[in-house]
Amino acid sequence: MDQNYQNYQPQQQPPTNPGQGLGIASMVLGILGLTPYAGLLFSTVGLVLGVISKKKSTEVNMPSGMATAGLVCSIIGLAFSIICTICLSCAYCAAVSNPSIWY
Repeated sequence: MDQNYQNYQPQQQPPTNPGQGLGIASMVLGILGLTPYAGLLFSTVGLVLGVISKKKSTEVNMPSGMATAGLVCSIIGLAFSIICTICLSCAYCAAVSNPSIWY
């Protein structure tokens, strides 16, 4: 019994990626960034979280696929949100300045 106890080696836990949770949050916020007005906020926060996640993942030499996906989704969401906000604002201004188009 003593000999079995002496040869016991605890199993090593695989290393965890400290930036993976932030990468997932960044990706979700980037997808939510496809909404016109609130998308600006979601995409901006997603972009910041994606950068932090990428930095944390590269510091410990872990793959940063989720961080990259989060950055891409946030950038696309931010661009789409800016374009939609500009278009909706222009349409609103045109409708308010010329109410005769509604008749």
